[in-house]
Amino acid sequence: MWSTGPKPPSDLTTHRNIETVRRIQHLAVLCSLLRPDGPLARVLADALALDPLPLAERATRAPGLHPQVTKHWLESLWAPAALTPDEVEVVAWQNNATEMVTAVEEIHAIERLIGIRLATEMSDRPDVP
Repeated sequence: MWSTGPKPPSDLTTHRNIETVRRIQHLAVLCSLLRPDGPLARVLADALALDPLPLAERATRAPGLHPQVTKHWLESLWAPAALTPDEVEVVAWQNNATEMVTAVEEIHAIERLIGIRLATEMSDRPDVP
């Protein structure tokens, strides 16, 4: 069983992966605050249930974060001919405007509540997280 008690005092600025640990913790908090019956929780549960190997075999580094660049990159990962049947459902979900609008509203509400925004940034070096 995991300990939920207080951690001993330490200088967190020297912790090698503290920023990564905090990102994981922020993601866990965000997921914990999702309505279980909401569209975002449902699609994330579906995504987590996928076999990661097919996508891992197609995955490439994103060339940039501009919305159009990211769109093309995602389309290359999710090319219809390459998708497994389970992946088709996750990818198709994004085309449901009602679900997406509700998911965006869910994320915004949680970000306002906790004061932390889920953000995407480029990794400077491909060999270092």
